[in-house]
Order: sequence, then structure tokens, then C-alpha cells
Amino acid sequence: MRVLVTGASGFLGSALIRELCRSGFHVRAMVHSQSSVASFVPEVATVATDIGDPATVRQAVIDSEAVVHLAAKVHAMDDSVADKDYEAVNVEGTKHILDAAVGSGVTRFVFASSVKVFGEETSGCVDETQAPNPQTAYGRSKWQAEQLVSEYAGQHGLTTVSLRLPMVYGPTKKGNLYRMIEAIDRGRFPALPRLPAIRSLLHVENFVQAVKLCLGASHLKRQTYIVADAEPYSVTDLYDWLHAGLGNPALRWRVPLWALKGAARCGDLLQVVYGQRTPLTTEHLTKLVGRACFSTTAITRDLGYQAVHSFRETVPELVAFYRKTKSA
Repeated sequence: MRVLVTGASGFLGSALIRELCRSGFHVRAMVHSQSSVASFVPEVATVATDIGDPATVRQAVIDSEAVVHLAAKVHAMDDSVADKDYEAVNVEGTKHILDAAVGSGVTRFVFASSVKVFGEETSGCVDETQAPNPQTAYGRSKWQAEQLVSEYAGQHGLTTVSLRLPMVYGPTKKGNLYRMIEAIDRGRFPALPRLPAIRSLLHVENFVQAVKLCLGASHLKRQTYIVADAEPYSVTDLYDWLHAGLGNPALRWRVPLWALKGAARCGDLLQVVYGQRTPLTTEHLTKLVGRACFSTTAITRDLGYQAVHSFRETVPELVAFYRKTKSA
């Protein structure tokens, strides 16, 4: 199968392309900048394309049988990006890819969406039957893009699937997890109390497995699947595993939740008064300690997905990568 991967130079794209090449796929990598080309093995055809330019996107998609669309403007803990900026890339960019796919005779389209389409927190562990209710510009843009993908499936006979992903982790400097590791290492991250909150995460190699299953399945029963690790994680356990993995001594005390909430309210006030971002606000704390649990029952049942990697076993790799980048 000839597969085009958009957002190919990113964390997810790089991992996916390595595995697709090992598995015998013919891969074309669509990147934003020509400087990314050197990072791929020689057999990967690479094209630098502006996702906002329909003409160059059409050229990139030519001769592909399948598209894995990963290119996106992603969210961060401090999210001050305007709605229109997310829409330009995540909605309009997706439309350009879909138009090119239809025009080039692509038969399968895999879209990397986000669990943010459900909102910021969950009540219980939700599955695909939960109605989307995005609360952020990023979440809204992903939900709009999902709807586009579904519309094109109905109108043009494409086989499409949107994979709703929680935070994906692995050896990368991008994202909030690396900053969390750095903050713990520098003693700038409070020792979290015992919290009941659990959060679903996704190891990058588990994500790669899910994409391969979607590319290889003879039939896709659903147009959306949640993809996550086998079990959600206690927020406190995540902190403790990283704290220990960095070689820190056993914790003797933990910051009470009431103290964290008080510090967050102070951060809110300072942000309003001085107009500058602060390390801890109520919004940050909610994202950190809120419940966000998602079920993988559907993709496990329909496609045989099995999450073989877990956060705890990956901590040594995460810490080693962090140490390596800090010493470089």
C-alpha cells in the first residue's frame, strides 16, 4: 500500500513512518519544511508542502492509496492561540487534504483527532457513544475536522476513520510531559497529594499499532475510535513514577490539595493584575488533577487492538531521553 503521512516530521509521524517502512508500506512523507527531509530513510519519498495551499497539497497526494493525516496545530498547557488559527490548520487544512485525496483516488483516510472533542474532563470512563462537547478552540477545531472527514466518507465513498487520542507520550521534547519532567527534576513541581483523579494516556508505539490496524482492516465498523493505553493512570502515580525515575529520594510529605488550589487562585490574580502567565492557575490545576478517562473497548473488539506499552515501564526511557537532551 502506498501511504502518504502528513505532519511526517513530528513526533507521531516519525514513529509511524519508521514502523510503516519496516512493515513493507511504500511511504511518502509530507512535511512543512524542506529541512525535515534528512531525518527519513532514503526509501521514503518526501515532499515539503504548505497545508494551506490546495495546489501543492494535490501534488503531494498524487499516487497515494491511503492518507494518514497527522498535521495539526496542537494545544498546550498555556493555550492563547485564537480560534481562527486552529481552524486554518486543523479544519481548512484537513479539507485541503480531503479534497486532494478524493481527486487522487485515495481509498482510505486515517485522521488523528483528539479526546478533547469530549471536553476537558469526564464523568466516569467514556466511550465513542459520548456526545462531543469541546470546550477549547483546539477541541472545537478537531471536532469540526472530524465532521468533515465523515462528510467526505458519505459523499465520496472514502473509507475513513478518526482516531481520538489523549496525550501521547514517548521520547520527545514537545508537549507538556517533557516540561513536567524538567520541573520535577528542578524541584519546581509540587509533590502531588493522593488524588482520586485518573487520566488516559497513549504511548506512541500503541498509537502506531492502532494506525496500522486501521490501514490493514478489510472493513472499519466505526468512523471514530478512541485509542489509549490499556488502563488509565492515577495522576499521583504518574508524578511518583517520574519523581523516582529521576533518582529523587522517597517523598516525606505532599502538598495538600487545598494548598494547591490556593496557589492556583493566587496565580489567577497575578495573571489578571500583571497580564503575564504564571506557573500555576486554576485552569492549569484543573487540567492536572481533573478526571479524563476513555475506553478502548470498541477498537479492541473491532480491530484487535492491544496496548502493549505502559507509562510505568516507559519512565526509564523518558528520563534517559530527558538527560540526553539536557546534556546535548
